Amino acid sequence: MGESYQVNFYSYNFPLPNPVVTAHGHWERRQGLIVELTDQRGNRGRGEIAPLPWFGTEDLASATDFCHGLKGQITPEQIRKIGDRLPCCQFAFGAAELELSSESLVETNPQNINYCQLLPTGKRALDYLNSGKKLTANTVKWKIAVDDFLTEQDLYLQLLAALEKLPRQINLRLDANGGLSVDTAQEWLILLDRQREDSAPKVQYLEQPLPPGQIAEMFRLQRNFVTPIALDEAVCSLPQLQKLYDEGWPGLYILKAAIMGDPRVLSNWLKTHPIPVIFSSVFETAIARGQVLALAQKWNLPDHAVGFAPPREPITEATPD
Repeated sequence: MGESYQVNFYSYNFPLPNPVVTAHGHWERRQGLIVELTDQRGNRGRGEIAPLPWFGTEDLASATDFCHGLKGQITPEQIRKIGDRLPCCQFAFGAAELELSSESLVETNPQNINYCQLLPTGKRALDYLNSGKKLTANTVKWKIAVDDFLTEQDLYLQLLAALEKLPRQINLRLDANGGLSVDTAQEWLILLDRQREDSAPKVQYLEQPLPPGQIAEMFRLQRNFVTPIALDEAVCSLPQLQKLYDEGWPGLYILKAAIMGDPRVLSNWLKTHPIPVIFSSVFETAIARGQVLALAQKWNLPDHAVGFAPPREPITEATPD
């Protein structure tokens, strides 16, 4: 009889420390599953299923049905055959199996990684900076496309002025979550390019300005403007990443590894495809966070912070729901 693993899993459900507001609305709770594999020698490995259905992954119900259908057992061959419609399950079981081997992905205290702090949306970002609270990272991200351009432009300029008053240099990223029109994206890029001419760059990049389906328009924007554009929602899977690589995307890639399938497959792909990558969070627990940061140690752009909050901020260790 071939090798098989005992499968245990449980759900988690916790409120985010601060609701995330994007062009798609409010996100207030994180739900997912923790998977534990035990081999025939008693070794254990854990993985996490952290779905993001609006990014094209399976939903929690589908992932739960898959885990129930295993009836407590899975083989290495079955793990390799988990379908592409279950990318979060692929990640969880692949990471858990890897942890069972001597090649553990988990990094409890990864070294040489810079982190990024997500600022509150809209005017609350200014209120936060003016409150006297200290930033926890040298890179911050601010969500745009939640209000009209003129309102956000005014807030952005005030935000820059507040950051310039701080005693150390802060890198700023803007993230539209695909919520801009082509015309508004151009207005943002005209502003950002003009600032680059006047002084040192103020914004590292503009993240996912247009919806994922408007790839041709984002290629045109990147060719016409100097400010880097980073794709996020457009590269939610390895096939999408491969396609954009083949088409010669000239900007940056934001990879949410926890929703992109088996981490071993992604790591092997990155070995042979040198691209400018920034790893990003899906607000996972400490389990998947450590596994993704282990990948980031190998492949993240060395001069760019990962899209994860600093480790001194609370990290939820999932417990049974």
